[in-house]
Amino acid sequence: MQRYVLTALSIGVGAAVVVVIAIALGAFSSLSVWLEALYGSRGLLGAGPVSRFVWLEMLVVLVVSMGLAWCVIDVSQMAQKILVFGCVALLVSGLSPTMALYDILFEPFSTLAGGLLAAAGGFVFSGTERGMRKRVLQDVLGLRVSHETFSQLLAAPDPPDFEGAVRDVTVLTCRIFNHAELREKLESAELMKMSNLFLRSVSTFLTSRGAYLDESGPELVRVYFGMLSPSGDHTDQACRAALELRSRLKTLSQECETRWFQPLHYGIGINSGPMTVGVYGSREHYYFSGVGAETDYSRRLAHANFRYGSDLLIGPKAYQLIQSAFEVRPMEMFYDPEADLMTEIYQLLATKGSFLEDDRARRDLFWQGIIYLREKRFEEALDHFSRSRVPGNDDGPLDFFLSQAQEGVASPDDGKSSRAEELTEGGHARLINFM
Repeated sequence: MQRYVLTALSIGVGAAVVVVIAIALGAFSSLSVWLEALYGSRGLLGAGPVSRFVWLEMLVVLVVSMGLAWCVIDVSQMAQKILVFGCVALLVSGLSPTMALYDILFEPFSTLAGGLLAAAGGFVFSGTERGMRKRVLQDVLGLRVSHETFSQLLAAPDPPDFEGAVRDVTVLTCRIFNHAELREKLESAELMKMSNLFLRSVSTFLTSRGAYLDESGPELVRVYFGMLSPSGDHTDQACRAALELRSRLKTLSQECETRWFQPLHYGIGINSGPMTVGVYGSREHYYFSGVGAETDYSRRLAHANFRYGSDLLIGPKAYQLIQSAFEVRPMEMFYDPEADLMTEIYQLLATKGSFLEDDRARRDLFWQGIIYLREKRFEEALDHFSRSRVPGNDDGPLDFFLSQAQEGVASPDDGKSSRAEELTEGGHARLINFM
């Protein structure tokens, strides 16, 4: 944006200097004489002496030239550029006879010449890649990014690549679980207000953290980090934003419970991976987005929070990228028979620096309990899970795995629990389609 302002100022001042030199050389003197005679014959000028302020004309030339240059450069639509120029020309033309009523001769031709030169310079600049970038960004991105991100893309030395590229991206999905329940308990207008509050709060916050808003619906918000330009820390940005979003959503849920007597049940899912990003759609309906398996995986991770009673899960690829900077604890392993791949998902807890030693000790007990559970050493798992609990605190994932350990202690040999059809033959991993 600063470069646009400097360019507009340079064009406007340059046009004004040319016109001021022309005024000093008397290029508009004959027009001034003709205009004074015209106003006198029409009775606009009085019988007394006529005043003319050349310095005022020069000042108006400068103001109009800079203003028109800025408007032509900053306004995106061609029709709006022409409309602005026409309105300024009409205003300047009307200013001259108005001042003549007060016996002041104001010559408008120099001002119109300066405005025309400035507008021409603005149109030339608008035809370059730099000049067209704002219109392209507005057409492709719209309001899906924050003002700060838009300004950074506008001022970047290289133009954004919308032609299609494979780029490592982090997908963050936030969704509401109890929307069907809310629909039964709230009036339509109240449900709409509650949904809009959720969408506005989540999307505004995430875009302010540099994310690109890909989808925003009544039950789901999905954003991409690292999609607009290559970035080596997109997963780190997404995880830090998600941790802060988690606390904001808790406050938002309390607000909803106060206003509508209904809390929000929500979940966040994050995963990273390569995606093909670019502009998709037809000439009339197009949008910037990405295609890849990580989008669906993130959505399923967000929904998996409902199963575990958690609120923030990350996938295996995201974990590999942030494990040195964040604290996590494991949930379950999943097997994809098509890819013949075993993966694990994790609950994101906190950044390394904010994790206390007591929290780390309880997390390690939980982690060891998960290992015992997978090895079917149910009594040891039950003991570790019990010791990892914080008295008085609700812990959905801990309750989930405690119930599994208790079920294993109750029926250690038959292997016919209620989860048997969802597990692989080894019994320690869940099939991917049951996420």
